[in-house]
Amino acid sequence: MSIGRGRFHRRSSYGNQLKALPVEAMYAAGVSLGTLVLYVAIMVGSVCLSGETPKWLGGLGTIGFLVALCALIYNIGQMKTKTELKYRATCLVISSVVMIVWMATLVVGLVRG
Repeated sequence: MSIGRGRFHRRSSYGNQLKALPVEAMYAAGVSLGTLVLYVAIMVGSVCLSGETPKWLGGLGTIGFLVALCALIYNIGQMKTKTELKYRATCLVISSVVMIVWMATLVVGLVRG
């Protein structure tokens, strides 16, 4: 029994092999969701501090925004791979929605600032 570098593959009921799952795209979507958790934490911290947030909290938000942007760009690049399309599209939608949340806050901050 050889232990090799495995990829997750779906199999049909007939035993023939279907396309591989886009594991990297799923990780990138998970990172995007992680930045959304960071976003919520920053918003809660901002409300608790009555808007008087320290600079490090703003820096953390900037890092979260950049990480979400990188995850979105990575998932856009994953659309070219030959893995399962519906999973790639789902991961891209997740990253896009998270990026829209980050961008909406940025735009509101620029307009109100």
